[in-house]
Amino acid sequence: MARYDFIDIHVHTDYSTFDCKCPMEEYLKLLESGIARGIGFSDHMHPVSELWAQRLDESRSPFDGDGYTADIKAAKERGLKVFQGIEVTYEKCAHDFTMKRMSDNPYDYFIGSVHSFDGFWVSRDYHTSARAGKAFDWIVNSYYDAVLDVIAVPEFDVIGHIGVYKRYLPVEHSLLRYGADLIAQREDQVAKACAQSGKIVEVNTSGLVAPSANTMPTDAFLKFYKKHGGERVALASDCHDASKLNQLFDEAADTLRSIGFGYIYYPWDIENPEKL
Repeated sequence: MARYDFIDIHVHTDYSTFDCKCPMEEYLKLLESGIARGIGFSDHMHPVSELWAQRLDESRSPFDGDGYTADIKAAKERGLKVFQGIEVTYEKCAHDFTMKRMSDNPYDYFIGSVHSFDGFWVSRDYHTSARAGKAFDWIVNSYYDAVLDVIAVPEFDVIGHIGVYKRYLPVEHSLLRYGADLIAQREDQVAKACAQSGKIVEVNTSGLVAPSANTMPTDAFLKFYKKHGGERVALASDCHDASKLNQLFDEAADTLRSIGFGYIYYPWDIENPEKL
C-alpha cells in the first residue's frame, strides 16, 4: 500500500496551543495538491488544565473551539475533505467540565486520550528516570485505570495512543522488563474492554519514530485486542507538522494485516470501513 491510501484521523495544528505551531493551511495544501485523500483534524483540548487554570486564576487561554470550527467549516466550503475531531485529555475528576467543553462546538468525532492523572503527565518523558518498584507499578496501574475510565465514557469514539507512557522507553528498558507481567495483565484487561466497547482503537504511528520504536498500542496489545474479538482500528500519525501526515502508515498497515485485521475504520463513518 501507499502512505496516503488511508485517511489520518489524528492531526494537530496550531490550535493545539503550546504544542503545535503548524497552521491548518499547510495541511490543506496536501489536499489541494491531491497528495492526501482527506484529513481528520483532532487538536488538543485539555479540560483539566483549563479547570485548574480557572481555579488558580491563571491566564492560560482555553482551547479556541470557535476559531477551530470556523476554519474547518471554511475548508469544507472550499470542497476539501476534512473532518472536525478533537483529542480530549480525560480525567474522571473533571468529567462534568469536560462534557461541557466537548459540547461547546459541533465535532465530527472525539478521541479520548490519557495524558495525565493526579497531576502526573505520562505523555512526557520525566517518568523514564523512575526506578523499578512501587513507583513504576503505580504509574502502570494508574495509567490503565485511567484508560478504562475513557472507555466508559459513551461520547468517546476513539481511544487514543494506548500505552503512551512507554513512548520514551526503548523496548529493552529495565522498567519495561521489570513491569512486563503487570503490563501484560493490564493490557489484556484493557484490550478486552476496548473490544467489548465497540470503540475504535487508534494505531498511533508517532511511537515508531520515538525511543519506543513501536506503535501505540504495541503489537502485543493489538494481539490481545484481536483475541477478544476487537476489529475496529484506525491509523493515526498524531502529527504536529504537515510533513508527518500519514507517517509510516504503510508499515503500520502491514503489521495490522499480519495480526489478522482486515479493515480500517473512520469515526465519522464507522459503518463503512475500508479494506486493509
